[in-house]
Amino acid sequence: MNARHELAGAGIGLLLSVIGSSAAAAGFAPVIDEFWIVKNSTEIFRDSFVDGVLPPSGPDDGLYNPTTYVVGGAGGFASESGGKLTITPMAGDPVVISGTYSEFTTSAVRQLATVPGNPNYLGPSASFEIHGLFDLSALPAKSGQSFGITATDRAMSLGNPGNESYSLFVGFGAEGTANADKVVVALRKNDYGANLSSVLAAIPIESMLPGADRIELSFSKLAEAAGLTASYTLYGSGGSSETGSIGAGKLLSLYDGETYVRGGFQSTDITPVPEPATFGLFGLGLIGLGVARRRFVRP
Repeated sequence: MNARHELAGAGIGLLLSVIGSSAAAAGFAPVIDEFWIVKNSTEIFRDSFVDGVLPPSGPDDGLYNPTTYVVGGAGGFASESGGKLTITPMAGDPVVISGTYSEFTTSAVRQLATVPGNPNYLGPSASFEIHGLFDLSALPAKSGQSFGITATDRAMSLGNPGNESYSLFVGFGAEGTANADKVVVALRKNDYGANLSSVLAAIPIESMLPGADRIELSFSKLAEAAGLTASYTLYGSGGSSETGSIGAGKLLSLYDGETYVRGGFQSTDITPVPEPATFGLFGLGLIGLGVARRRFVRP
């Protein structure tokens, strides 16, 4: 084999290797069973994902808005059937791109929450809860993979970039921490004014996973309060459950210039960005394929 064939083979090999890695990464497909909201002790919304129509469609379609949700990365909503919505965030939208990785996300935020007087309005005087129930059949296996719920004052479709949002999610511990190699429940704050994102707390749950098949993630707020509390409950197939709180003692402030909060759910995934040299070998691999075609394939 001459040098050209060797380089072509190396490029093709790397190309196939990275394609294989990407396919494996795309295999992260978390499942949400239900998403619901309670206001003043009364349930005002529940999506049980039974109609087989992907978000932005949902139970509120046509009620003040054409669709139930504002969606980001809609390509990541893979299927809805049997009361389950499967999400493949790698098919969603890129949200963070650095020199070494790309992050992708798929999200849905319920629209009916911004108009005072509307029974769905989640204003300062109301008590409310935001819940998401997820399967544990697909767990994060690396930092950057996650699924969870959100509470946000952000409403870009209304021209409001927002001040902050909170995400309560199941993820994989960040490198350099005590939870680096553990599945965790974590609480993140996105401060849009300061352009900062920070994890406020993370609790490892791996010891609780054996025998558990679902996890409920919840935000709650008391009437006249300006802050959230966050909690989670793990459910076992035999009817057992285990509940914990996260972020206790931290001020999860809301209503900084806004008078509403909207609930939603989301999932994220991450993939490495190939080194420039790898792209060069990709090119050599493709050239090699072309050479092989000219040599062995005749019209």
